[in-house]
Amino acid sequence: MWPWGHLAVGYVAFSAFVRLGLRDRPNDRAVFVLAVATQLPDLIDKPLAWQFGLLSNGIGVAHSLLVGVPVALAVGIALRFGGHSQLGAGLSIGYGSHVFGDLLFAALFSRPPILPAFLWPVYTTPAIDAPGLGVKTWQLLLDSRALLGGSMGRTYFLLEALLIGGTVALWVLDGKPGWAFVRTAVRSK
Repeated sequence: MWPWGHLAVGYVAFSAFVRLGLRDRPNDRAVFVLAVATQLPDLIDKPLAWQFGLLSNGIGVAHSLLVGVPVALAVGIALRFGGHSQLGAGLSIGYGSHVFGDLLFAALFSRPPILPAFLWPVYTTPAIDAPGLGVKTWQLLLDSRALLGGSMGRTYFLLEALLIGGTVALWVLDGKPGWAFVRTAVRSK
């Protein structure tokens, strides 16, 4: 799943939780935490694989159902009990939605299946020659472009475009939370 897909899935789940569970609207700080949390597993595991060769497929400790997810949930719960319900929800939902999105994607599309990689450290992947972050990212972009040539690839990208469009509409409906951080960052430069 691409970064924007992780962000979209995480935002929809977070907005639903905040609206239904907390009876509130998403706030700026929590959406910023959510945005980072939806990317965090890849920001940890992809460099370990692609730059340093410590994992074979970019899924390890941060994607682990036995380590990464429980740690994120524990920090989220600690934030909740520390009086920061939305921040805790943003972290837990963002991180969890990333890992479960990758699990679903792996179950549907990976050949051979890479599902055991989500059980690190019980299952570990062998070290490989690291291609480098730039090279691997470029290869994935080219693979995605080639995927558009088939009906399954076009369907996937259409569904992802609908997801992103729907997420943007929901974000606008929520009052564009997090936008204040972006505006402030741009103005300060």
